Parts: sequence; C-alpha cells; structure tokens
Amino acid sequence: MLNLLLEARRGVQKYSVKENADIDTGFSTAQESNSVKSAKLPRDITDTDIAAQAMIFFFAGFDSVSNIMSFLAYELAANPDIQDMLRDEVRSTLEECEGKLTYEGLLKMKYMDMVVSETLRKWPILLGIDRVCTKPYTIEPILPDETPLRVEKDVMISLPVYGIHHDPKYFPNPERFDPERFNDENKSEIKPYSYFPFGLGPRNCIGSRFALLEIKTVIFQILKHFELIPVEKSRIPVQISRKQFNLTAEGGFWFGLKRINV
Repeated sequence: MLNLLLEARRGVQKYSVKENADIDTGFSTAQESNSVKSAKLPRDITDTDIAAQAMIFFFAGFDSVSNIMSFLAYELAANPDIQDMLRDEVRSTLEECEGKLTYEGLLKMKYMDMVVSETLRKWPILLGIDRVCTKPYTIEPILPDETPLRVEKDVMISLPVYGIHHDPKYFPNPERFDPERFNDENKSEIKPYSYFPFGLGPRNCIGSRFALLEIKTVIFQILKHFELIPVEKSRIPVQISRKQFNLTAEGGFWFGLKRINV
C-alpha cells in the first residue's frame, strides 16, 4: 500500500492487477479495477498524508477482522471434523514449506480458503452495505402481483448482505457451515453478486487482501499448536447479540486451547 501511495504522489497513471495474476489470493478477495484513470490531485500528497492513510488502513480492520476470526474459531470448535481436515492441510503446508510458512504457501491452501470463505458467507463482516444509484433504472416485475420499481439517480440503495448470503435460493441449507460450497467444483456455480463479504464494484473494501492474509495467518498458527475445543462457557449454537448493529456473540466467544504435538 505504501508503494501505491508513493506512486500516486508521483502521478502514476495506471496500476495493473495482472502482474500477480498467477497467485490466487482467495475466492473472497474483492477484485480491483484493471486501471485507474489519471487525474490531477487536489493537492500534493505529503509524507504525513501517506503515513495517515497507512495507519487508518491498518487499524480500521482490527474489530472486523478479529470478529471474523472469532466466528471462524467458533465454527472450528463446533465442527471438529472440519478443524481436523484444516489441521491436516496446515501440517502438509508446513512440510512443503520446510517448517516455515511462506506467503505463497499460505495462498495455496485451498481448504483454508474454503473455510474462510464459508465463514464470511455465514457471518459477513457487515449486515448490509449502501450504494448510490448513478443513473435511472427500472426493476421489472418477476411475480404476477409485482409492479415495476423505478429507481432514480442519487437514490440510496441498501443491499442486505446477510439476507442474500442466507437465501436458500443461492446457498442451500444456509445455516449449515459447509466449506465444500467453495471447492473447485462448486464455487463456479455460485451466482454472480450473491456473495460479496467485502462489497462489489469500485467501492469495495480496499483491505480485503490484507484482511484475508491476517485471518489465514492467525488461524494457521493456532491450529499448528492447538486444538480449539468447547469449554463450559461456550455457547453452541452461538447466540447473536442484539445490543450491537454488527454481528457478534452474546456474552463473547469462549473456547479452550488444547496443546497438541506438532
């Protein structure tokens, strides 16, 4: 990100995302535009501006990323068979990396990506996102008793991420935690725009790659040394708190860490 900010200060016109096209950063990664149109900056970008942007990028995701990791830990504790399969992949990855995890090794973990993708489907970071209509559009009726809906320019539209992610029309048996939805065979069948944990389009989350890397790295290190197990204070199934707007557990998340032999 620092490199991109420095390029912006120099007035670099285009940024291609094809340079790392050979590395699959994960199914949930929000895709950036292929190019950025050059535009005159409203003012010079100073070192302070760059430092401030880097800090907000780093700190803004603390709560959301830790929340996702907590829900992921809950699902692994509640589904020990899935946890065992993921730990097997952790061990095989360590062997391939000769005991030291690498960036490429982490991104090659297909089952890890499946588990994280399913966590983001079942427990999305945001319940909904807002978008502004850029041109008039008419939503045509589908059912006999419906009428056309006219959406005018500049009208705010709310997209229910949680509702769409839990719609059985797109994800059968949506309350079940099933990473196999995102295996190589099934993920190609997921309908476009039915899965968007980091948003869609040019206003998607710019930190999706960083967030996914954080989540996968932490879960990797935990499963390398510990087994996540329920304890007396664990609530399975989890009870969602009604006191906050974003998803979180009532009374917090409580699990045990049972050390294992690597």
